[in-house]
Amino acid sequence: MEKASVFPAGVLILALLLAAGRSPLRSQEVKPLADADRHKPHDFVGRQGMVVAANPLAVQAGLAMLQEGGNAVDAALAASFALNVAEPFASGLGGGGWMLIYLAKENKVTVIDFRERAPAAAFPRMFEENGQVKQEWREAHGLAVAVPGIPAGWEYALKRYGTKTLAEVNRWAADLAEKGYAVSSTFSSINKDEYEKLLANAGEQTCYLNQGVPYEPGEVFKNPDLARTFRQLAEKGMDEFYRGEIARKIFEAVKAKGGVMTLEDLSAFKVREVEPLRGKYKDFTLFTIPPPSSGGLHAIQLLNILENWPVKDWGLNSPAAVHHFSEALRFVFADRERYLGDPEFTAIPLWDLCTKDYARGIASRIKPDRVAGDYPFGVFDKHRSPGNTSHLCVVDREGNIVSQTQSINLFFGSGIIPQGTGFLLNDIMDDFSTDPESANAPRPGHRPLSSMAPLILFHKDKPYLVLGSPGGTRIFSSLVQIILNVVEFGMSIDEAIEAPRFFSASVKGKAQPLDVESRFDPATIEALKKLGHEIGLKEAYDKYFGGAQGLLLLPDKKLILGGADSRRDGSGAGY
Repeated sequence: MEKASVFPAGVLILALLLAAGRSPLRSQEVKPLADADRHKPHDFVGRQGMVVAANPLAVQAGLAMLQEGGNAVDAALAASFALNVAEPFASGLGGGGWMLIYLAKENKVTVIDFRERAPAAAFPRMFEENGQVKQEWREAHGLAVAVPGIPAGWEYALKRYGTKTLAEVNRWAADLAEKGYAVSSTFSSINKDEYEKLLANAGEQTCYLNQGVPYEPGEVFKNPDLARTFRQLAEKGMDEFYRGEIARKIFEAVKAKGGVMTLEDLSAFKVREVEPLRGKYKDFTLFTIPPPSSGGLHAIQLLNILENWPVKDWGLNSPAAVHHFSEALRFVFADRERYLGDPEFTAIPLWDLCTKDYARGIASRIKPDRVAGDYPFGVFDKHRSPGNTSHLCVVDREGNIVSQTQSINLFFGSGIIPQGTGFLLNDIMDDFSTDPESANAPRPGHRPLSSMAPLILFHKDKPYLVLGSPGGTRIFSSLVQIILNVVEFGMSIDEAIEAPRFFSASVKGKAQPLDVESRFDPATIEALKKLGHEIGLKEAYDKYFGGAQGLLLLPDKKLILGGADSRRDGSGAGY
C-alpha cells in the first residue's frame, strides 16, 4: 500500500517508483491511519487494482481476493462479508442494498437491486397506536424488520459475474469473526450510543456487548456465531437463509419481538437486475441506481440544476455556491416526497424529473439574494436524521468496477439477532413514510425509498470517478459536493472527500436549517445567515455527513487513486 500526498504531486512520485520497478503495493496488510493523521487528505495508489471501504479489515479481505486472481465482484463480496464482521453496526446479512457493476470487456453498466421488502402483512398505519405513530416500533421492534436482501443479492452477483465460490469469498471474514480484532474508537462510540437497544433486543450475553457493557477502544470483539453462519451458507448456499434453518430462526426472532414477517415472506424474496439510471453533467456521464432509491435520481437532478450556474467562478464553499446548492436541495426534497415510491407499484415521472428543462425551471425559481422560504409540496420525514450504511468501491486489473452501498439502516439495525446466527436484522421499515397517504407508505411487498446512490462518472466514454457513501438523506448531497470538488475545483479524490460538507432540506414546503461542519469559514457562515439561512453547526468531521469512499481512475498515467472518508474508519489499498 502506498499513500500519495495530494494529486498530482503524489502521482508523479509514485510513477517514478513504478517506472523503476520498486512498487510497495504488494502488501496485503492494511492498517488504519494514526489518529493524528487520519483527517489529512491523502490518496491510496495502485496500478492494477484497488479496494476502498469503510474499514481496513474489509479492504484487506478485498485486496487479498484481487491478488489471488479474483475479479472486482469477488473482491467486493470478500470485503462485504468482512464488513459484516468489522463494521456490523452498519451492514451485513440482515440488510439490503444495491451493487452497480461496470463490465469492462462488454463496456456495460448494470445494477443488482437487493433492497429489502415489506412483509405481506404490512399496511400504511402499521406503526400507529391510537392514531399516534410509535417511533420505537419503526426502529427497535419486530415490525421494523423488512425481508433482508443481501444474501440473495450477493449470491446472484457471484454466480452471474464473479469467478470464485461462496466459500472462497467468505473464508477470510469467517476467520476474522472467529479470531476477533481490536475495536476502533468509532465502533466503541456507536456501541455506547446504541447500548440500550442492544441490551433490550439482543440481551446482555450478546457478543455485541462485552460482558453486558459497551466495548472500549482496543478491546477484542469476536463473533463465533457469525463465523458458523458464513460457513453454513458456504456449504448449503444462500437458500439456507431464505428457506432453511436460518430462515426459521429469523422468523422466530422477528415474531418474538412483535413482528409480522413470515416464512413465506422470506422464501418469496427475489433479486432484480435492472438498467442503471443515466445523467449528464457538462461532458461527463453519470451512471447510478434507479428507484426505489431516490439518491441516484436526486444526484442527477442536483447536477442538472447546478449546471445553470458559474459554480467554479463562485469558488469552493463560497456563500453563493452554498446558498444556491442548498436552495436546489430544498426543491429536490419536495420532489422526493411528491413523486417517489416503489416503481413496481407507483408511477414515477422519472425521465421528466431528469431533464435539463425541468432543472432550468427550478434554477429560475432560486433567488440569489435570499432564501425562497416556500418549496412546493414536500413532507419529508424530519425525524430520520441518522443514516448508517456502508459503501465500498473496487476496480480490478481488467478494469471491471463495483460500486456498492448496503445497509441495515440505523446503527446496529433493529438490535434483533436471530438465535445463534451472529448477524443483526435491519430496521429498514423505518424508511417508509409516516404519512399513510404517501406513495412511500408501507404496503405488502413494497420496497421503501432509500437515499443510497452508488455511482460511476464517465469522461470521454471511460470510467473516471467511482463514488458512494452512507449518510441517509445526506448521501446524494455529499456525493454531488465531492463530484464538484473533483470536476470543478481540481481536487484529488481524498482531498475532495475530506473537504467540509453542508446539507439542508425542506419539510412541508419550509426550509430546514443549513447544517455545516464547523471548519467552514466564519465569514461564509455570517454571509449565509444574512441570506436568511438558519445555521446548524456540526462537528469538524461529522458522521452525520456520511463516510464516502471513492476511486479516481487515470488510465493515461496507468494509475488508480483511492479516497476513504475519515469521518468513519475509511481505508483503502491498491497493488
